[in-house]
Amino acid sequence: MEPSPAALEVHKDETIRLREALSDAGVAGTLASETTSGRITTAHLYVDPDQRHRGIASALARHALSQSRAVVGIYCGFTVDYVQAYPEWNVMVDISRSAFAATRTTRNTNSGR
Repeated sequence: MEPSPAALEVHKDETIRLREALSDAGVAGTLASETTSGRITTAHLYVDPDQRHRGIASALARHALSQSRAVVGIYCGFTVDYVQAYPEWNVMVDISRSAFAATRTTRNTNSGR
């Protein structure tokens, strides 16, 4: 069952540098990120296996992107996939492909190698 938008809350906790997606069951997912001078760098996204395919990862990525006032540095494979699926974010991202595990995007990019 997909959570309704009202049942999912995303908030930022700067003390531990995480954005957390909270559902009625507790923390459903996290996105490690850091903010420096308005620039957000995203590093790693995790969603509880029992909570996957419900839009939680997308909500975390969207929250981080919408909170930035400057270019976003992305080191998280899922967030790269999200940005490429929603090109309106392309204007404000700086994607580094050197530091993430294979995802749909990196597999497609490296398919000729």
